[in-house]
Amino acid sequence: MASKEELFISISPNEYRQNKSNILMSQADLLQSLKKLNNLRVLARQKHDFKKRLNKLTSSIISEIDSIQDKLPTPRIPKTIQKQETQEIKSKQSFSKRDDIKEELKLIQEKLRKLNSL
Repeated sequence: MASKEELFISISPNEYRQNKSNILMSQADLLQSLKKLNNLRVLARQKHDFKKRLNKLTSSIISEIDSIQDKLPTPRIPKTIQKQETQEIKSKQSFSKRDDIKEELKLIQEKLRKLNSL
């Protein structure tokens, strides 16, 4: 190895131009990447600001709704009507469960038919 001596290597002009263009293209790509990264940072800040504004607006709307609801009188529903409503809800739920069971049973029967036909 050379300690204090300088070594020179000759490179053909075509290789020199090719390597130089590769280096310049890499630098240009890096600069474009930095530009895009800066744009992403700006967009992230804007997104954060918009989220803050949205959160403030929703909280103010919720507080306004609560204050309006406090001012409104509460409706008084007779107990007989309340019982009927709860019974209707329970019956609707039971029908939906029955429908789900029927559908599942149909699927199982179809699978059994396919297995038996093979």
